[in-house]
Amino acid sequence: MADTASGGAATAGRVLDLLRTQGTLSRVELAERTGLTPATITHTVRRLIEGGLVHEIGRGHQRGRGQPRRLLELDPAAWYAVGIQVDRTTATIVVLDFAGTRVADAGLRGSGGDGPEATIAALADHVDDLLRRNGIDRDRVLGAGLVTHGPQDRERGVLLTVQPDPAWLEFPLTATLTARLGLPVLLENDATAAAFGEQWAGAVPTDTFGLVYMGSGIGGGVIVDGESYRGRASNAVEIGHIALGDTPCFCGNRGCAQAEAGPRTVVEQALADPGLAARLGIGGDPDDTLADFERLARAWRTGDRDAAALLERSARWIGRAAVTLVNLFDLDTVVLAGPAFATAGPLYRRHVAAELERHALVRTLSRPEVRLSANAATAAATGGALHVLRAWAGRANGQAG
Repeated sequence: MADTASGGAATAGRVLDLLRTQGTLSRVELAERTGLTPATITHTVRRLIEGGLVHEIGRGHQRGRGQPRRLLELDPAAWYAVGIQVDRTTATIVVLDFAGTRVADAGLRGSGGDGPEATIAALADHVDDLLRRNGIDRDRVLGAGLVTHGPQDRERGVLLTVQPDPAWLEFPLTATLTARLGLPVLLENDATAAAFGEQWAGAVPTDTFGLVYMGSGIGGGVIVDGESYRGRASNAVEIGHIALGDTPCFCGNRGCAQAEAGPRTVVEQALADPGLAARLGIGGDPDDTLADFERLARAWRTGDRDAAALLERSARWIGRAAVTLVNLFDLDTVVLAGPAFATAGPLYRRHVAAELERHALVRTLSRPEVRLSANAATAAATGGALHVLRAWAGRANGQAG
């Protein structure tokens, strides 16, 4: 009986996934794309319609002499999901409807010098306010995806690092946020969430690609045949700690990509030039790292050569990390996402592409492609909310029954 219920939930999840990404499909198209029998699809769709998750919206074009096929789509207001991205310098909250469309969002300060308990409390208050102001019934919210840097223990909902300070190590993040919100909470890696978001947005024309995420730090994600590559404990693709040079890193190693090229390193290099720092208003507070990095990016956009030189150095290092990513996973597409790419993205895309064209092994088969996320600053939070929609598809199907 449990196996039957589990199979039904999985089938419903596949149907919901397809409708969410494609918009509208007929029962015949669902059967063709899932490989399931028409009878299974008919039974699943009937349950989803009865549960108010899916509805018919008319008929599609007629094929041959048969009747025009009835088209199906998700009911956007059936359920909602929250995505929360947080690091030391920034936090982003998004609310998606059941169709995966963003209906609300907010940007706020990161954890800064606050401990995890104070940070979680502030995030919960902002989520409550966002739902209230947008008239979203909490009973229709499936849960929240909490997106942070790694390494993590996703099962226990804790970080396995002392960053941004020792109080965060193994603090019960998801349990605490669940208690504050009264909603289920999933923990997810920021780069993996961003890659998931890019995949679902249809922004990448392939089901296998790599992603470089740059917020306060640098991370990586890989989608293989449409699924997130997680490794043994969901802490795979930490390209921020690929050894490239000799600069000491907070992790205890030397030469990590994050230490050579991350936003904090770029800001510290700017501070080493007092004239540049004063001209651009760079203060150097660690809690304002991304704001200072953004000042450098805007200066580059206006033609400041000193700012451009610092960003270009960082971009070349990121390009070398991307070469390792591409070579390890045999990729031909890399996406750049994260708040640090919001303004400086075009510069990084150009230099990362140049490094891949010179050094990636795949260049002998085809030209590597580097894409910039259309929603670089919010990709991770969006991916966190989408992960909730997908993970709780079975729960939604149970409600339908």
